[in-house]
Amino acid sequence: MTANGTSELDSAAIACNNQSLRTRRWARALVACTAIALTLTVVRVIQLKLVPNAKLDQAAGRRVSEHKELAQRGEVLDQRGRPLAMSLVGYKLYCDPAFIYESGWANAKKSSKTDQNAVAECDPFRDAAIALAPVLRQAPQAIDELLKKNAERRYVVLAQEIDEAQVDALRQLDIDGVALETRLVRDYPSGALANQLIGKVGFEHTGQAGVEFSFNKELAPVDGHVKALRDAFGRTLWINREDYVPGDDGQDVRLSIDLAVQEIAERHLDRAVKEYNAGGGRVIVLDSCNGDILAMADFLQDRPGWKEATHDPSRKIHPSLGRNRNFTDPYEPGSTMKSFVWARATQLGLAKPTDIIQMPVGSPVVTPFGRVIHNAAGDPYKSYSWKDVLVHSVNTGMVTVGLRMSHTQMQEMVRDFGFGTKVAIGIPGESAGIVTPAARWTGYTQSSVSFGHEIAVTPIQMVRAFSAFARPDGTMVAPRLVLPRGTSTSENWLPGSKRVIDANVLVEAKDAMSSVVETGTGRKAQSDKYRMYGKTGTAELSIPGTKGYDRSRYTASFLAAAPLETSRIVVLCVIDDPDKKKGHFGGMIAAPVVRDVVNETLEYLGVPYDQILEKRSKSSSKVATR
Repeated sequence: MTANGTSELDSAAIACNNQSLRTRRWARALVACTAIALTLTVVRVIQLKLVPNAKLDQAAGRRVSEHKELAQRGEVLDQRGRPLAMSLVGYKLYCDPAFIYESGWANAKKSSKTDQNAVAECDPFRDAAIALAPVLRQAPQAIDELLKKNAERRYVVLAQEIDEAQVDALRQLDIDGVALETRLVRDYPSGALANQLIGKVGFEHTGQAGVEFSFNKELAPVDGHVKALRDAFGRTLWINREDYVPGDDGQDVRLSIDLAVQEIAERHLDRAVKEYNAGGGRVIVLDSCNGDILAMADFLQDRPGWKEATHDPSRKIHPSLGRNRNFTDPYEPGSTMKSFVWARATQLGLAKPTDIIQMPVGSPVVTPFGRVIHNAAGDPYKSYSWKDVLVHSVNTGMVTVGLRMSHTQMQEMVRDFGFGTKVAIGIPGESAGIVTPAARWTGYTQSSVSFGHEIAVTPIQMVRAFSAFARPDGTMVAPRLVLPRGTSTSENWLPGSKRVIDANVLVEAKDAMSSVVETGTGRKAQSDKYRMYGKTGTAELSIPGTKGYDRSRYTASFLAAAPLETSRIVVLCVIDDPDKKKGHFGGMIAAPVVRDVVNETLEYLGVPYDQILEKRSKSSSKVATR
């Protein structure tokens, strides 16, 4: 018993209870503190995750990286699968000027321990410029100025495209703040062949001209990307499935162009343009069986001292940026139009090949409305058979029969052969040509169109129209430039075909046009391998900025198909503004180009020869040319 009357046992119990209470209180306090600490930790983690301190974030580095995976732009192929345009892996050179500056001063301070002048002589931008100049083949001053101008920027492109030798040199330099970025580079294995047709892409790999522009949607890839979680050392820790999106390559575009035929056409056209000092020239080779455009060439030539009729400023920026004049630039066809007028007039029964077209002897024809029609210089004014009117390209005879047609019949002929209508196969800037509207069609127009004036056509329209003579059923083939996927090049493709020449007229027209080559104005097109038929043309040139025609400047052309019996190709050559001192008639300067293109192309295609001509005497080689 204690002094206050409490037993010792009770005192011990009270003390034990008090100790237990203090323990519980401390436990509660510890739990509470732990909970608070954990809560604060979670809050801090969330804060660091969502709103980190700028300095801490810079020190820790990026924790999530995003990387673009390049997808390939589709290839442009010729009809046999040979690449005309393809994408290769290349490099773009960029730098971080701010890092170059910081790194340069940091290295200078370290070097100052052994070199007292290191800090005083430090100029990071100058040092980087001196190192980069030989590799980039630029002046050090230019690079130095670029870096100083963008001193606070973190990304500056130094070169959009560099070659392999430059890549190796840069890797050896190992300059802090200068790096390489993988990019796709468009390559054209065929070089300058068909450059106006193929076009080119810009630095962002988007089409700027030609097929690259017209079919950019099909060719363009969709780049992929991947997002990864990294540690402080930049090592990948984790990639979520949804953070990886693979790239999608662009579709290949397979053209009807045959690279070998294209080379043939360009070689012979280039020779003729230079030989006759012409302002330019155009050639199209069309497969009349299926509409394939096998070749399409277009040259322009600058001639000092000449006021050129055709200008294309885009070609001076880059040859592939120029417009494709086979589609965009109409020209007056001249006498090549006579073949279509002759066929339609014959079909309408207005004249038979053996009919004699009566005309004044020794003087030009005067139309009922007073227009005087002249023949070409040196041609006699006399009566001809309707066949010989075409063979010898007699203006007076063509106008005489052409005026027998009604205005409606002549207009229907123009429309039926596709003049005034775009071919519409995907080339930007295509022209429909120029045809006088029916409301303004006069007798003067009727007579002019009869021999290829007062109408302007594009080369692609001319080969489309002439394909009707090359096909056994008298239908025009629909030209195509891009082959559908899975299409064989030997398949016929005839959507939109229309019969424009009757079978019996077709035979008569081909007979007359074969005589053009054998005895008429196209004798320089004669071949000892293949028989062909066609029509020459020589039209006076209209110079921009002047009224009327310049009677000293011309457009010379020749349009033909071969072989005679079973035609395979149609070829057109247009020589723009040749030097008259060297020659200007279509039969003289354009017909030999067509002959050579026909010979080499048909041999390449494996078409058997259909004639072997004996060597001609010098006297028989003197030909009439128009």
